[in-house]
Amino acid sequence: MSVQRKRLLKRASESLGRRIGNGREYSVISEQDEPHHMHGGRIQETWVYQEEYSNAMKLKSKLVQQFKGKALEDVIPGKIISNNQGACYCIEAECDTHIKNTSLRKSREVILSDLKLLSGVGPARERKLKQQGYQSIRDLTKHPIWRESAQEFLSRVDLKDVSSLQSWFNSRLPKSHPLAHYLAGFCRSEDFAIIDIETMGLFGRPIILLGIAKSRASGLGISQFLLRDISDEAGALWELVSHLDGNSAFITYNGRAFDIPYIQERLAYYGIRSSLNNPHFDALHFARRAWRSRLDNCRLETVEKYFGVQREIDIPSTLIPEFYESYLKSRNVGPLVAIVEHNRQDLITLANIFSKLYDEWNI
Repeated sequence: MSVQRKRLLKRASESLGRRIGNGREYSVISEQDEPHHMHGGRIQETWVYQEEYSNAMKLKSKLVQQFKGKALEDVIPGKIISNNQGACYCIEAECDTHIKNTSLRKSREVILSDLKLLSGVGPARERKLKQQGYQSIRDLTKHPIWRESAQEFLSRVDLKDVSSLQSWFNSRLPKSHPLAHYLAGFCRSEDFAIIDIETMGLFGRPIILLGIAKSRASGLGISQFLLRDISDEAGALWELVSHLDGNSAFITYNGRAFDIPYIQERLAYYGIRSSLNNPHFDALHFARRAWRSRLDNCRLETVEKYFGVQREIDIPSTLIPEFYESYLKSRNVGPLVAIVEHNRQDLITLANIFSKLYDEWNI
């Protein structure tokens, strides 16, 4: 890295550091108060329940005492990695969770059976066409009116062009439609990249931890890129994008509105060029469709509790900036333990949610 580049990064981190700690960006509310945006609409929560807040503060005090005077590498096993953008702390782990995906054959069958994917075909026309013997979009390649549209769609299916098909679906279906989930069957398991980030607040603040999980034969391989200081952000961003390529298919939870745009903004801030226009499966949309009527809200933590998952160490995502600020001020690594574990569990839960959704669709 050039001297000039180092100076620019130093000034950037100092500027960001001055912007941190300028007051809370959340409200503490009682369990009886229900926020209006419980089921979504906000890119990041700006509230936390009183009981959650109290438990988190007790946890922080406990961790600070437990790890007082301990070095980061002694508490959270990992290694410092350097690249041409800087450095960061890399934490790697494996778990036996697998991403369940539908087969390519099943995906093709389900998708091609829905004639409504063609412009101009609604429920009534679809019923009529099927009565006439056109059971799939492939059959419509012989129809005098729908032939060209069917051929165009079929060519995208045959090419397994997921990005193009997602654009097509978005023009015809809600983002939460099960068929949009079935598109994942066109992706190879090894191309899935589950992404989750932890930030210092809303847009414009640093990302302090970037987590990515990928499928392996033994389960999930998890890599987390942690900032030891704000100046590590560019290096951590570079490590994340270096784990992605043109074949990567993102799995996120509200990542279309938050995680991916946030990463793009931070990349642009440091002048790092990287395209993140990959196929993207945002499980939040599917989760709302599947479980909204059964749950008080569709927060990731709420959905995982519905499936019986209880976290041993956790904090609400709203409080992560406060925990990280505590670490920056004291250099006590205790609060980092909760942040890293929160991110790791988010990645695992996201893999489980993505898999369980296939059991919900009546197709």
